[in-house]
Amino acid sequence: MIRTGAEYLESIRDGRRVYCGGELIDDITTNPKTKGYASEIARYYDIHHLPENEELLTFIDEDGERRATHWLLPKSKEDVVKRRRYHEFWNRTFKGGIFCRPPCGMNVVMFAQVDDPEPWEENSTLHDGHPLAQNIRDQFARLKKYDHSISPMFLDVQFDRGRDDAMAETPMLQLIGKDDDGITVRGWKAIGTGIAFANELLIGNLWRPGQTAEQTVYALVPVNSPGLSIFCRPSNAVPDADPFDRPLATIGDELDGMAYFDDVVIPWKNVQHLGNPKHAQLYPQRQFDWVHVETQIRHAVNAEVMVGLGLLITSALGTNTQPGVASMLADLIRFRETCRAFAIAAEETGFLTPGGMYKPNNIFVDFGRAYYLENIAKMTDTLIDFCGRGVIVFPTAADFADPYMGPKLEQVFRGPGMSAQDRTKIFKMIHERFLTEWGLRKEMFEKFNGTPLYLIRLLTMQRTDYAVDGPLTELARDIIGLGSMEEIALRAKEAEEKSNYMSVKYQPEFAQRQDQADYIGASAGAAGHKALPRKTRL
Repeated sequence: MIRTGAEYLESIRDGRRVYCGGELIDDITTNPKTKGYASEIARYYDIHHLPENEELLTFIDEDGERRATHWLLPKSKEDVVKRRRYHEFWNRTFKGGIFCRPPCGMNVVMFAQVDDPEPWEENSTLHDGHPLAQNIRDQFARLKKYDHSISPMFLDVQFDRGRDDAMAETPMLQLIGKDDDGITVRGWKAIGTGIAFANELLIGNLWRPGQTAEQTVYALVPVNSPGLSIFCRPSNAVPDADPFDRPLATIGDELDGMAYFDDVVIPWKNVQHLGNPKHAQLYPQRQFDWVHVETQIRHAVNAEVMVGLGLLITSALGTNTQPGVASMLADLIRFRETCRAFAIAAEETGFLTPGGMYKPNNIFVDFGRAYYLENIAKMTDTLIDFCGRGVIVFPTAADFADPYMGPKLEQVFRGPGMSAQDRTKIFKMIHERFLTEWGLRKEMFEKFNGTPLYLIRLLTMQRTDYAVDGPLTELARDIIGLGSMEEIALRAKEAEEKSNYMSVKYQPEFAQRQDQADYIGASAGAAGHKALPRKTRL
């Protein structure tokens, strides 16, 4: 089935405990802090049912059922391209990717598990023989059958990272009991996006030093589970504002939040893995590889929006023909095209996974995400530079409507071939998206989503063959005439045997003593003190 918007809204009126801005919200579909985003996700489901969208947004699965494309497990490059176009559609529909975690970007967090579920059971140490691999298959089938949305929560509470043993002292979620019916967990999961609006949370871990077996828990948990509370940051939504003045914040806020589990019981059928911190070190990154494919697509669409805003605002100001501005516009355009090129490269160099899925090359996905994060601040500054003071001082809808001031504002804010209202809309969109708390929150999300920039860089070296004896040195060795690494090593050994280096190599303690004696004696003399006795210098 593909559920309707009304069915989605009804599914989240389920007694869930959601705290936001000091308020326990009775119904997130009607409260001003939350209703906007709930309404947008309802619209997301309804758009799937429009006949003109059937080919792009849906597919027929192996059971002969028509499903939303967010359930399509890609088996070929063509499937991956279909999914990219699907994500591009939603990022454009949501005004250039202003929402980071709609359902189409969340269900993919289970693709790695469904593709290869056995290790999740084989690596588990506390599951008491329960069939965790089959659990994963059944869970995904159930989610797909009812078209449920999920949201991952893998990050844990911040703690004293100067001590590995501090991890066990934190109030993070952990296993506190189990019986024939299931497991009981208590504690916090630190952050998730859109969790108040999902049907189920997918809890897990991204490994940290000192993580214990009891803290290593992977499971699906319905958001309305007894004992589960969602704590959200204050909402940035302003539903009652004029959309002219707040073009994005009037739509809603997907919210970021934490989750507290107060002795929550999770049935065994919802459990995916228990008890092995090493598993948390090896497998979850593969889950987020699939999430970041969607992230990379969103980055490319966001870059396209920035190019469009840059072209529009410089045209509205009449600065687009100035050589300096044209050069900066070229930088924006290259930014967009490079982001898109990484996404296409990932598709073209994809590979088949153990379960037969076609996976976009995660190396190019990581490269693309790193490129975006390294350059987005500069591109944002460029866009704001185009605006000048116009991004700070602009009229409101009420100002334009004023009988005295309105006509005067029309004169001063109009641009070449553009009305004052239209030019102001461009300024307001740039201001809302890049200078308000509503917009800056999105950029902070992108900065820390899944893996921050420094971890992406580490993954580059961990997941690629950049060793000195690897394939990337072959051309350089050939050009220089060095031959193979074995030949280089043999020549080094022969040279060592013929040199006087041996007399130093096998006397390191003597060399160290001489070095320290000279250094300490010189330092003491320079300071006007006697050198320390030799026996105390080591």
